[in-house]
Amino acid sequence: MKPLTKEQLRDNAAAMLAFADGKPIQFNPSANDDPDPDSIWWDTKDLTYIQTIWHRPKPQPVSRPWSKPEDVPLNCWLRSPEYEAMHLVTHLSKQGTWGHTLGRLDWHELNEYEYSTDRKTWKPCTVEEDAQ
Repeated sequence: MKPLTKEQLRDNAAAMLAFADGKPIQFNPSANDDPDPDSIWWDTKDLTYIQTIWHRPKPQPVSRPWSKPEDVPLNCWLRSPEYEAMHLVTHLSKQGTWGHTLGRLDWHELNEYEYSTDRKTWKPCTVEEDAQ
């Protein structure tokens, strides 16, 4: 087993801080023989071997605003938290969303809205993507 590199030691330090904050961490089971950061990572709650095995904070999904029709769930409702009026999205265009009582919204205007598929649970108009 090779000694940890400076980069791996930095990742281990970040993993210890994440662990202390209750955030998920991972380790690389290749026992430091594989320097590729894109290799397989396993979730763990054990820091027993952090001095000799490469650990890191688990990458978290990144949210981005809706920007294309594929991002929008079919037949969802939109509402402005300020006014709480609800509008059903009936179809989409590349320029924005359309609803039967809403008219047209451009993508950048959706930052002010929340969406729901059941009219009980409201979420921001964003999509989660895996962190790189």
